[in-house]
Amino acid sequence: MSHNQLRRKKVQICSTSPGYPVYCPKCNSTNVLIFYDPRFTPRLQTKWDYLIDEKRILLENRWEKIKDENQWGKLKKDSEKPNWICKDCYDGGIIVEYPIDKKITDEFAKCEKTFTEKSTPLYLDECGEKITLQEIHAKAGIGENSLALIAATRKQYNTDNFSKYREYIKNTLKKSTIYYALWPNTEEDNVEYDVLYTTETADRDEIQRHLNLHNEINNGVTQKMALIIDKDGNWEIIHNEKL
Repeated sequence: MSHNQLRRKKVQICSTSPGYPVYCPKCNSTNVLIFYDPRFTPRLQTKWDYLIDEKRILLENRWEKIKDENQWGKLKKDSEKPNWICKDCYDGGIIVEYPIDKKITDEFAKCEKTFTEKSTPLYLDECGEKITLQEIHAKAGIGENSLALIAATRKQYNTDNFSKYREYIKNTLKKSTIYYALWPNTEEDNVEYDVLYTTETADRDEIQRHLNLHNEINNGVTQKMALIIDKDGNWEIIHNEKL
C-alpha cells in the first residue's frame, strides 16, 4: 500500500473543549479535552454534544468502570463512550452521562444539612445549574413586566417523582422551561424539593388559578403560594386564597 493510500485512510478525530470547567479526577485541572472515536455516527455524536451542552457529563478514569460503561466483551453495538484527556497530567478515560436527577440531588445535598427556615431558597435551571431569580426573569424575555414562579410539586423530599412532574409541566401545562428549588418547609421543619415553572404575567387571578391546578397530581394537596418576581430579582409571596 502506498503512502498516499495510507494517508487517505486516516480519519480525523473530532475533539472539543466543554466550554465550562470540568475537573480532572486525578489532578483537578480544568485543562480537559474531549474527543470522539472516528467510528461514531452523527446520531451518537449528537447525543453527546447535547449532554456536553447541558453540562450533564462526568469524567471517568477508573479502569473497571470504563470497561463496564463501554460493555467491552459484550459485543453491544454503539456502547462505547467519548474519551477525554487532561492536558496537564495526561490522565484520561471516558465521559459518562450525569443523570439530571442525580445532579439535582447532589446540588441540593451540598446545602440541605445546614438549611433552615432563614436560608435563601436554592434555585437550579433545567440543566441543574444554579440560577438567580433575576436570571430566571431575564430568561423569560418579558422586559419590565413581572412574572410568577410556581411549583407544581407538593411535599416532595427527593427527586424520585421529578420525571412525572417534568412531563406534567411540559405536556399538560405546555410550559417549555422548568426550574428546580430547595425550599424550607417551616411547618414540618424540613426542606422540600420543588419542580417549578413560570407564568409570564403577575395577574393575581391567573396566579390563583395556577395555584389550584395541581391538586390531582399531588394527591389532593393544594399549592400554598407562588412568587412574583420583578426584573431586578425582587420577589413577593402570593398565598393561595383558598387555604
